[in-house]
Amino acid sequence: MLILVISAVLNWPTGGETGVGGPGQIGSAPAPRVVFEAEPGTCLNWTEPDAADISQVTCAERHLFEVTGTADLRDEFGGNVPFPSTEQWQQIKQQRCIQVSNQFLANRFDPHGRFSVGAFTPSEDGWANGDRVLHCGLQQPGPSGKLYPITGSAAQLDQSNTYPAGRCLGINGTAVWDPVDCARPHAVEITGVVNLGEQFPGGFPAEADQDGFLATRCADLTAQYAGGPTVAKDKGLVTYWDTLTQESWDAGSRQVNCKVSAQLPDGSGLAPVTGGVKGQVQVGTAPAPHGTVPVEPGVPATEPR
Repeated sequence: MLILVISAVLNWPTGGETGVGGPGQIGSAPAPRVVFEAEPGTCLNWTEPDAADISQVTCAERHLFEVTGTADLRDEFGGNVPFPSTEQWQQIKQQRCIQVSNQFLANRFDPHGRFSVGAFTPSEDGWANGDRVLHCGLQQPGPSGKLYPITGSAAQLDQSNTYPAGRCLGINGTAVWDPVDCARPHAVEITGVVNLGEQFPGGFPAEADQDGFLATRCADLTAQYAGGPTVAKDKGLVTYWDTLTQESWDAGSRQVNCKVSAQLPDGSGLAPVTGGVKGQVQVGTAPAPHGTVPVEPGVPATEPR
């Protein structure tokens, strides 16, 4: 039985859509002193930006964090070792919490899937007093670092990094960003979801085989979604899709997204698109503005994923 004393620091990474986003830096915020039992499989939720109202919930309820276990850092950071920097915590969390979470998921953690590892780390005061326990868990961040709610235990959920048809993903510069209303500038619009396991029941398909199948399947789904076989093209949009890696396949992920987007005239990246493909579409000719207000990673998202 793990007694989790939440007077530590919550550490979250920023996320990134598989294939288009990369890992960001850890963000941290002081958490209130809350004491409760938190075995692996315990789900936690909060609504305040600083997690001041953190509480245990059932995993069938919406939650932001599922505890997967602990990592003891005493062997690596015993004695009077200085409190790790933000960059060091990022490395420690990735090294140790991926191991812990992979064990929790029976060696079926998808490193390219919808979940990423997070951690409650010791506070500086706790570290000075000898606290070396890292409390690991799984969460679902967007590229900005906002956390999106999960319903159900991660051990029973499909880890495929997909979005429902009709969802638009925002744009920050030329990078894919958090979900937004399609009436706002966005990078991509999801036109369908494909289960590759139905086409390839025998084992992991090579990327070329995935591409060959998805070129036709995503064209069909996009035509059905948009209202005609040339609607997306006529509006300056191109259909493309995700593929799965061997690691994702071995973890049990089978689903990928079909989507539409547009390139900037000089080919330097994704163009901002305003309006869904079913209606009027405006394709920008310059990169979208970069976000000017930083988001503290770990803040609960208010938009649907």
